[in-house]
Amino acid sequence: MNRQVYMEDKATFFTIKELLRAGRLDEAEKAVLELLDKEPKNCNYKLLLAEVLFKKGGIEKAERLCQEILTHLPNDSYALKLRGKILLNRGTKKALKEAVEIFTYLFRQSQTPVLLYWLLLAYIKAKRPKAAWELLQSVPFSLQDNIHIRRLKGRILISLGRYEEALTVYELLHKENPEDVWLKKQILLLKKHLKGEDKWEKEIQAIGRLPSAKRDVTLLLTQADMARKKGRMEEAISLYEQVLKIAPDNWEANLNLGFLLVKTEDEVKIDAGIERLKQFFLRDPYDHPVRSALFAALKRRDRLQDLLAILEEALRRHPQKVKIYGWIKRYEKMVEFDNQESESRSQDSEG
Repeated sequence: MNRQVYMEDKATFFTIKELLRAGRLDEAEKAVLELLDKEPKNCNYKLLLAEVLFKKGGIEKAERLCQEILTHLPNDSYALKLRGKILLNRGTKKALKEAVEIFTYLFRQSQTPVLLYWLLLAYIKAKRPKAAWELLQSVPFSLQDNIHIRRLKGRILISLGRYEEALTVYELLHKENPEDVWLKKQILLLKKHLKGEDKWEKEIQAIGRLPSAKRDVTLLLTQADMARKKGRMEEAISLYEQVLKIAPDNWEANLNLGFLLVKTEDEVKIDAGIERLKQFFLRDPYDHPVRSALFAALKRRDRLQDLLAILEEALRRHPQKVKIYGWIKRYEKMVEFDNQESESRSQDSEG
């Protein structure tokens, strides 16, 4: 390869990394496939493809590509890091143990904030908060002084039962990042734990009566969760709807509203809940709570044909998720059986 082509492809490589960081996965996949057409054996390009597949939910294909690279380059840091992320995603005890080993090795090779983050996260997921805390104590403060690692520090302290210290960490972070909804919610939940549920709920209700609370998404979500857990479903639905008027793309409100609507007795509300859950299912067909609620609602509404259509759409979007084939076959049989039953009843009535 001449120098000009090499520099062009190198620039394309970093462009793809930027696309990945921006979440523009389809563009990234198209670009990396073009690179692989030129150099089908290029390991860096294969790893880029594996990363794209991983972020798009194609875990099995990403893992196979990653393993293929590691067979030839067992110490490649890019491949090992991606392998570690895949293992964290799998979440089994064996996978998490291996993820800890990988990130420990990588961190020893290069002590960077990014690798510190992934090693701490591996310890947390492996339920080893003490090891995570000991690691934090052993590294320079400059290495851990960023918002992502400080968030993990809060999680570690909670796992260790040191709630007041965790609250201090989150409150300081929230002071520096006042628009961070996740931090605000963690602070509310910690105060609930420290003050006791009854006292905490009274405080939340008192705050909720203030005029400023009407557009506070975090507070509205907290009130909605309280109502849902107490069985006050209509109140919870109303609160989630208020959130969505302020923040239409709020993931938590959309999902929980979908779950609540499909449990009602109102057919219009059930169908509205189906539409919400359908969007989440199409993003991740392997999300069991979403799939279970969606399928149950569609069967309850006698909409098996619609269920099949949703499954076929999911398969088009996620051809690597092989379980969908089995679900399609199962519901095709149910539709066929229902059709036969209908024909039989029709013939009986004619006779």
